[in-house]
Amino acid sequence: MKLRAFAPLILIAGGLAGCSALNASSDPQPAWNSSFGAAGSAISDAEANTAISVLVDNELGQALEPSDRKAAAEAQKRALRARGVGVSVAWQNDATGRSGQVRPGPLYQVNETACREFTHEMVLNGKVLTARGTACQEDNGTWETIS
Repeated sequence: MKLRAFAPLILIAGGLAGCSALNASSDPQPAWNSSFGAAGSAISDAEANTAISVLVDNELGQALEPSDRKAAAEAQKRALRARGVGVSVAWQNDATGRSGQVRPGPLYQVNETACREFTHEMVLNGKVLTARGTACQEDNGTWETIS
């Protein structure tokens, strides 16, 4: 996989851009690296769980339902494939009342590989959580989150 050869460079660029912080808008939370998992053509429950787990921490006392995770991961996949910049892709789970949105950043090239940053916001019990990450496009057209 050609992406692995560029991962250190991309991680440095993402770190310099400050794209791996997570915080809650109502009170400060510690920062974590965000890793949302690859957004392939089909997202399993395990992939969705991995993709969104950074947004749920034991300190919050919350656990997302599998349907929440899947909806959030699908929204992220659509946002990364979108051609526009900053256009939000929203998701909502009426059964749990949870919702969120994903906003892609501009495309840029790293050694002939298309990459972009993204922001994922999720509302849990009225608290907005924000995570940022970086993803790069694989040769087969799927996006792999690298930070």
